[in-house]
Amino acid sequence: MLSASVKVVVSSVSGFCMGVKHAINLANEACGQCAGQVYVAGELVHNKKVMESIESIGIKLLGDDDLGKISPKDSLLIRAHGCPRNECVRFRKIFNTIIDGTCPHVVMVSKMVERGTVEGKYVIIIGDKSHPEVKTLVSFAKGGNVCVINSEEELGHLEGRMDQVLVIAQSTIDESVFLNFADKISKIYPHAEIKNTICGSSRRRQRAILDLKKEGAQTVIVVGGKHSNNTCTLVQIAQKIGLPTFHVETAADLPIEKLKVFQVIGVASGTSTDEKTTKQIIAVLRKLEN
Repeated sequence: MLSASVKVVVSSVSGFCMGVKHAINLANEACGQCAGQVYVAGELVHNKKVMESIESIGIKLLGDDDLGKISPKDSLLIRAHGCPRNECVRFRKIFNTIIDGTCPHVVMVSKMVERGTVEGKYVIIIGDKSHPEVKTLVSFAKGGNVCVINSEEELGHLEGRMDQVLVIAQSTIDESVFLNFADKISKIYPHAEIKNTICGSSRRRQRAILDLKKEGAQTVIVVGGKHSNNTCTLVQIAQKIGLPTFHVETAADLPIEKLKVFQVIGVASGTSTDEKTTKQIIAVLRKLEN
């Protein structure tokens, strides 16, 4: 039976982050200016709906079978997560034109990794080693002076003595997870330099989840790609603070019957979720109000 009064509370942060806007703007410009086919090396952003929109304007995901038929007029757009250096070297031998859609924040952290390792520091990245952003960051380390950790077990495998240590984060991980690892690493290496490189947009969205609970949300709808790291992080944070959480990509995914038992429903979205999709979901939820 429908609750007597349903209220929808919305996260204070929504829409595309700066890095996603940057990549999408470049995609639109490339389609209007490039004479040949515009390819993207991997998903431009981790959002199915956004990728469908990108492909609808003529951009094509680069496949192995495409590499042998690239023409001088074709262009390659680097995804928002960046591109590992060895791949970029390979692509520059194939494409005359490469458009860099790397998120400016990822560019900044990549330079931090490079500069740190050139100065003799060992870089520890807290994050998922299989994530494209982390692969990009690792590729900028000089001399292999880098490792990625994401578990207590990996933490225990750190080398015994390192004179200079720099600790950074994948830009979309749970801030509390990073701070926990940073604290433990500081006890192993008291001299470690800790840099919280979680991007501002991700941090604000994570904190906004906590605010939703303060506003009385009894459940949270998190809108975004199923394989979007920053979106999945929001889901995990909501679950961690005890809120029943539903991860949806579109309004069609909403579990309406399950939501009818709640009087206050919170809504949050990932950094690659377009505002239109979030508003459509909010509109559906508000029809539950009476």
